[in-house]
Amino acid sequence: MPSTRSNVDWRAIFGEFLATGLFVWAGCGVAVASSRWGAENFTAADLVAIALGFGLAITTLAYAFGHISGGHMNPAVTLAFVWLRLMDWMTGLFYVLAQCVGAWMGALILWGCSASLTQNCGNENASAETWSLPTSVCEASRTPDGGYGPPYGLGANQVAERVTNACAFLIEAVGTFILIITVLNSAVHRKSEAKNAAPIAIGWAVLIAHLVLVPFTGCGINPARALGPLVVNSMGGSNRWTRGWWVYFTAPWVGSLLAALAYQYVFMPGEAERRKKDDGDKVQGDLEDGRRDTSSNVEDMKNETMDDEIET
Repeated sequence: MPSTRSNVDWRAIFGEFLATGLFVWAGCGVAVASSRWGAENFTAADLVAIALGFGLAITTLAYAFGHISGGHMNPAVTLAFVWLRLMDWMTGLFYVLAQCVGAWMGALILWGCSASLTQNCGNENASAETWSLPTSVCEASRTPDGGYGPPYGLGANQVAERVTNACAFLIEAVGTFILIITVLNSAVHRKSEAKNAAPIAIGWAVLIAHLVLVPFTGCGINPARALGPLVVNSMGGSNRWTRGWWVYFTAPWVGSLLAALAYQYVFMPGEAERRKKDDGDKVQGDLEDGRRDTSSNVEDMKNETMDDEIET
C-alpha cells in the first residue's frame, strides 16, 4: 500500500498511468469490438460481453499493478484513499493526473487500432467485402460536418434518451459506491479474508455495475474512463459531450465519499483516528530526533571550542 508520507513514488505514478490506459483500451475496446454500441439492436449478449470486458480488465490489471501502485485506475478510488489517510493528498493528486492522461492515451491507441472501421464510410464505390462489418458503424460514428470520427465513439459514456440526468446521477453514484466499498472492505480492511483474491472481488463489483448501468449511462463510475474517450472523440471531430456529460465527473465523487464515510464510521470505526495518532506520533518522534541531533551538534561544537582554547 502506498505510504501516507508525502514522498511521491514516480514508479507508482507511471504504474497508474499505464494501468489506466490499458484498462480503457481493453474495456472500451470490447464495446467497439461488439459492433453494437449505441445501436438499436443492442442485446443481452452484448451487455454481458461489455460487462465481462471491464470486469476482467480490472481484475487482471489489479494483479499486474497492485504491488506497484495499488492498482487504483480510478480517481474515485484514489479519493477514498486520500480521505481515509491511506495516501497523502500530493500523491493522490499525481495519481489522478496520471489516471486521466493514461485514460486519454488508452482511448487514443484504441482509435488507432480501430480507425479502419470507418475509412470507407461514405465511399459509394467500396466493394462488398468492405462491409463485412455492420454498416451501423458509419451512422454511430458520423460527425456534425458529415465526416466520420472514432468508431462507435470508442464506447464513450452517454446518458440514455429515456433516462433523466437526476436518475443518471443517482445510478452512477450507487454504482461507484458498490465499487469503492468493495475495494475498501476486501483490499484494505484489516479483517478481510480476501487477501490475494481481492482483485477478483473488485472485478466482480465492476462487472455487476456494468450489467446494471450500461443501458442507462454506459456505466462510468470512473471519471478518468469517462474523460479519455470524450477527449479523443473531440480530437476526431465527434462531439460526445452531450446531455448529462457532467454526471460522470460528479456522481463518482459522491459515491466514493459516501463509501469512504461508511467504511470510516461503520465498518472500521476509529481507524482514521488511530492512523492520525500514528502519524502524529511519527511526527513527534521525528521532532524529538531532531532535537537530540541539535543538542548533540551543540555539544560537539562546545567540545571543539574547548579543545581549541586548550591548544591555544
